Amino acid sequence: MPVTLKQLAARAHVHPSTISRVANHDPGQRIAPVTRQRIEELLRETEYRPNGVARGLKLRQTLVLAVVIPDITNPFFAALFRGVEDGASPHGYNVLLCNTDGSPERQRSHLQSLHARQVDGVILASSFLKDPAVRWLRQQRIPYVLVNRYSDQAHDPFVGSDDVVGARLATAHLAALGHERIGHLAGKATVSTGVLRRRGYLAALSERGLSTDPRLVIESGYTEEGGARAAQQLLSLDDRPTAIFAVTDMTAVGAFGAARRMGLRIPQDVAIVGYNDIPLASRMVPALTTVHVPIHDFGSAAARLLLEQVETGEPSRRRVIFNPELIVRGSTAAGAGDEPRLPTIGAKLR
Repeated sequence: MPVTLKQLAARAHVHPSTISRVANHDPGQRIAPVTRQRIEELLRETEYRPNGVARGLKLRQTLVLAVVIPDITNPFFAALFRGVEDGASPHGYNVLLCNTDGSPERQRSHLQSLHARQVDGVILASSFLKDPAVRWLRQQRIPYVLVNRYSDQAHDPFVGSDDVVGARLATAHLAALGHERIGHLAGKATVSTGVLRRRGYLAALSERGLSTDPRLVIESGYTEEGGARAAQQLLSLDDRPTAIFAVTDMTAVGAFGAARRMGLRIPQDVAIVGYNDIPLASRMVPALTTVHVPIHDFGSAAARLLLEQVETGEPSRRRVIFNPELIVRGSTAAGAGDEPRLPTIGAKLR
């Protein structure tokens, strides 16, 4: 038979409510460290688990959060989800995962279903600029946090990287290697990551005194297939680029394949830089130079911001912006290994 709160309280010589506070990670608990340690040891020994249904009824919550992502096959979002789950689980929350395949209609359908199921909050990684679904979340007073992408910048709680800075780092690195014709596999103009990374790319070209050729910017989207298609188009130009900055690592993977099918060597014939530093990037041959962002930290920070709203009942406009770092590998410098990362400044709260 499962052990009860009363039985645990008798063994620990405390009131049952004290056991409950420790077991449920009550942030308002004021319990002596020695007592807390004794209770935690007892909970581990007996493998006690709080009654989530009872707790949810008491708090008028379902103790369920949701993460809505655009592409379940992209390793970026797997790491993001793990970060959310690691941030939410210690507080007694379960996390649902929903995939939109980049469809606004599917995103809206998921959000309406989640609202009907009365989830306590939503982490949205699939938002578009001026996204009506985000306005709907506000109107319904559903706690939410946008991650990696934002909608209306001034209103939304957000966790992500400084995409303009990251794109400037990537493009400036290629220019410093002597490349003058640098192509860009661009994200969608309806998504903040696409807009801001293109802006950083153009800014770096301007700062280096390099001309901008509209033919060198091709919208690829965020998939391997899109990257391959766009890279083939770029590399088929008579005056093709000698380097490519891809909006994501998965897009860069597609560019790798296209370049090799055309008989081009990496980096001797074309250098390639990605964005995000997914685990695959370091295992490619040659390894992919990329812009590192702390994906797991995105998830845990988003969970933290969301739980603050759920537990206080107050909406938030807090923004957590992480500084990206360039990691140079063999796809831009022949024979290069993993070089030390640039010094990180950490995250800025805005």
